[in-house]
Amino acid sequence: MPYIPTELLYILAAFAIGYVLYRYFTGHGGMEIRRGDYKGLPDEGHLEARSHVVRWKVAESDSFVAAWQLGSGHYLVMRVVFDDVDEEDPDLGYIDVDIGGREAVSGASWTDKIRDRSLRNDVEGILKMLQREAKLARSDRSRLASARPVGDDRLEGGPS
Repeated sequence: MPYIPTELLYILAAFAIGYVLYRYFTGHGGMEIRRGDYKGLPDEGHLEARSHVVRWKVAESDSFVAAWQLGSGHYLVMRVVFDDVDEEDPDLGYIDVDIGGREAVSGASWTDKIRDRSLRNDVEGILKMLQREAKLARSDRSRLASARPVGDDRLEGGPS
């Protein structure tokens, strides 16, 4: 077996650790806002997620607004907008978050732009719940579309 110098192993380990730290501090650790994840979200609704009652309303082009009340009594309003501005990736959306009328986050296409960890966790949890609601609505629609109509055979002259 060939001899590998110890210095080379240290250099490789330093590069690996440097790469991991670089990805940790600069990489995307949050959720990307994609149109397909929320396609089919019901026009209006509410659900309980992360000890909040979340209400949402869908606007044009699959954009939506969701709001819930925080423990402090302030309302948090989250707008997710898909406006096709980015020609390279038209399905990429961005998120705006206002807390009590003050802007907390504006124009973020990834949730890692939210610096407050508890706010980021709440927003990501709610977005995941809304994705599940959209997926459930899509599967219900496809199930209804493929269902056979059921009728009464007696009316058609069949066996009684």
